[in-house]
Amino acid sequence: MFKLKNDAFLTIDSGGSKTNLSLYSSEGTLIKKSTCQGFGKTFDTNEIIPELLSVIQRHCDGFTVDTIVCNLGGRNKGEILKTLKTFSPSSEVLVLRESEGDIGRMLCKMYNAQVALLAGTGSIAIADVEDNTVICGGWGANIGDMGSGYQLGLEAIQQVLKEIDCSEHFSLLSKTILKEECPPRLNSASEYCKYRDSIREKLSPFDRYHIAEYAKVVYKCAEEGDDTSLSLYKKVGEDLADIVLSAIAKIGVNGVGVVVSGGMVNAKQFWKNHFENRLSTHTDLKNISYIANGVDQALSEIAKKVIER
Repeated sequence: MFKLKNDAFLTIDSGGSKTNLSLYSSEGTLIKKSTCQGFGKTFDTNEIIPELLSVIQRHCDGFTVDTIVCNLGGRNKGEILKTLKTFSPSSEVLVLRESEGDIGRMLCKMYNAQVALLAGTGSIAIADVEDNTVICGGWGANIGDMGSGYQLGLEAIQQVLKEIDCSEHFSLLSKTILKEECPPRLNSASEYCKYRDSIREKLSPFDRYHIAEYAKVVYKCAEEGDDTSLSLYKKVGEDLADIVLSAIAKIGVNGVGVVVSGGMVNAKQFWKNHFENRLSTHTDLKNISYIANGVDQALSEIAKKVIER
């Protein structure tokens, strides 16, 4: 049994759209969990993030935090580290970027897998075989997070625009997003211009968080049997499989175990079969696990190891 000098340790999982904070007792029992906005960024100012500091102070109020371990889906490691050390200068602090592979390696160890796929707002695959770590995907929302919540939200928007341009009818997805029953009949350039501007305003803002939020609409419509939404999920499954297959090809191993973690696991009923079928076509799957909160589990295990050493 590991022991803390004080009474709690904190794990943080922060990406581009969401941050999960989990506070544990010295015995490893979850005390409190909360969720707030994401603080993962594509740039690093090495300055304190006041909003994150405030969230942590509220979350840990009344507890002495001895150890903090953070998984970061972003490049701003300096900002996160400075914020955490400001919160608790005496704490042992470990900030791990997703692309550094530590979380993926721990998940592989925990679930007897060779490839860990993290699929939330972003997507990244980490393969770990005999100390050989391979990273595929996870290039970022604007250039390559295929199969992610962000990508699903973006493709939902693109589908809506396609239906406006090319169809006389709206799918349930477009009806739900636009709150319109069908594309309007427009007869002049000025009418088109006005309508197109209204659509942009209705769909905005176009930051990562709000685009990823459209994935929730796709989920709701898929639950109601909307063919358009189900086809978007089919692509999710195939895109995620391709990331995993790329990682498998790089480690050169056949017969692998895969563990999938992240928010997209909560919608796996819509993409799981497409994912597994594509994988099975190209590799020998030994086992596959779907663990929505796997990153939190891995962070807790890493924090315990930090405490023990």
